[in-house]
Amino acid sequence: MPETKGESIFFTAVTAWIMVYIMTLYNTVLVAGEFSNHMFLTALKGMWIEYIIIFLLAYFVSGHIAKFFAFRVVQPGDRPIVIIFAIQIFTVVAQVFFASFIGVFHAYGFTGNAIPNYIITFCKNFVMALPAQLFIAGPLARLWFRIVFRTQPDSR
Repeated sequence: MPETKGESIFFTAVTAWIMVYIMTLYNTVLVAGEFSNHMFLTALKGMWIEYIIIFLLAYFVSGHIAKFFAFRVVQPGDRPIVIIFAIQIFTVVAQVFFASFIGVFHAYGFTGNAIPNYIITFCKNFVMALPAQLFIAGPLARLWFRIVFRTQPDSR
């Protein structure tokens, strides 16, 4: 997948955008207690500060953490899909860990119940984030990456 710094930034930006949009939509629905068409736009309007924070965390912190732990479970010679899934799973764990702090602050503020609120927020977000990353964001980001950075066949 990404081989240069520019490609890595693009891939991280696309993946983070998809995940932040999905998770903002999910949390908007949880707070409202209903799901209606206008929530798609509400989530799009309300996601940008979180997107910037999550992108920076993904690029500078979570990606490194995810690769560190993933390569404790898989080996570089393993099938690429196994490596991709391992990295994605650990990325979700790290990103949900950080993003849940943002969620707790927005939903509750930091009160005496910050720890229980954090644990509940982490669990609610993790159960949505993992399948969203594995089945939606990851495949879409890889598809967009291949379209944008399609290599031209050798013309020898």
